[in-house]
Amino acid sequence: MAWIWMLSVAGAVLLWAVSLGRILSSPTPYSLPPSPRFLPPLGDRRSRNVLLVLAHPDDESMFFTPTILFLKSKGHSIHVLCMSLGNADGLGDTRKEELYDACATLKIPAEQVSVLDHQKLQDGFHEKWDHGLLAELAMEQIQLWDIDTIVTFDSYGVSGHPNHRDVHHGICKLLHENQQGNIEAWELELT
Repeated sequence: MAWIWMLSVAGAVLLWAVSLGRILSSPTPYSLPPSPRFLPPLGDRRSRNVLLVLAHPDDESMFFTPTILFLKSKGHSIHVLCMSLGNADGLGDTRKEELYDACATLKIPAEQVSVLDHQKLQDGFHEKWDHGLLAELAMEQIQLWDIDTIVTFDSYGVSGHPNHRDVHHGICKLLHENQQGNIEAWELELT
């Protein structure tokens, strides 16, 4: 069982390294700040309140662990918004507990983790999520935690899962509608 975890971590690290390189080398609308450096260390800028927006529990481990560890090492405060329980196979409560355990391991306090169970945001390859609703729910967290930076999926959803793609498009909608322009967003790209 440990080899599965190691393989997942190795895959995530490789995916992160390749995608971070791509992020830093080619601008994409709504994803890159004016600075070419990925959230400079505290000596260069103030500490950030970062919101990691996920579709399902396990996305933090499968795709974003290297990013979380990097941001934590630079002194930024990480908040997690998971849009669903990931209950496609009836394991939502278990997956939710696993998300909280993973966040504890990554030193993200439980009070900075929110897992939603919204009737219109159910896990599944055939479930279409409303981008406006996703933007609204993310904005609630942004206001609650004074978030200034978002990290989420690319337009392909990293793995191609439609719920991941919907989260991306919901965040794009939020950014487009944000009149203040005070939120910086980054996406994890698949190369």
